[in-house]
Amino acid sequence: MLFIRRCCSAILCAVLTLGLTACGSSVSPPDEWSEGGDTFQMAGSVSERIKNLLEYHADMDQSQRQMLERALANEGKISHADYLTAWDNYRQCLVAKGYNPPTMRLINGVYIHQTKIDTSGMSEAQQDKLNRDVDGCQNRYVLSVDDIYRLNVANPSLYSNSDVALVDCLRRHALVPKDYSVDQYRAESERFFDTDVSDTKTEREAYTKRREAFSFDFNAPQARTCVVTNDSSLLIDELEAWKPLS
Repeated sequence: MLFIRRCCSAILCAVLTLGLTACGSSVSPPDEWSEGGDTFQMAGSVSERIKNLLEYHADMDQSQRQMLERALANEGKISHADYLTAWDNYRQCLVAKGYNPPTMRLINGVYIHQTKIDTSGMSEAQQDKLNRDVDGCQNRYVLSVDDIYRLNVANPSLYSNSDVALVDCLRRHALVPKDYSVDQYRAESERFFDTDVSDTKTEREAYTKRREAFSFDFNAPQARTCVVTNDSSLLIDELEAWKPLS
């Protein structure tokens, strides 16, 4: 059995909420591009966001904490080397718990958030333990670093709404017209999911056909960066299935 698991644990989601409540602010856009999506910010700056994570995310490993502290001394920027190391630490954490190395897909330097897991042969108890172990390894080694890295790559305004962040990224890089709105993106997303793919033979073919619903070019390198950073679920056909247990 295959299922898709998003890389976001309950703990980090709680941290996100705390950050929003404590330090978020509303941005007034110069036009109506954000119609249909709020422009609430998760913090006033990336450095402020890092400080929130350091304060509220108490379960992180010292290695992840040091990466965030280095970022604070570097204008809020996580180095790509630290980003890759954090994900490798996560991978090694799962291996140490007895699992096969998880399969991950890097697109333009950013990992797809989702994991495609093959749970065939696993009992319900084993699957429950897997979920706990994945959450634990993510929290300790990578989630906060990943959060900050993505903000720097494609969401410099720190929008908490991923649709707003993605549309803003596309607009900033002139990949869509200036009047391209969040409502338009969401309408195209609905067509993406509603597209009839019964005539396709593979998941890759099906996703290629579905992506024709969007008015921007998915093959443009910068578009792929905007998408993988803010809504990588649109790219899960590029994932290989991970079978945690041999």
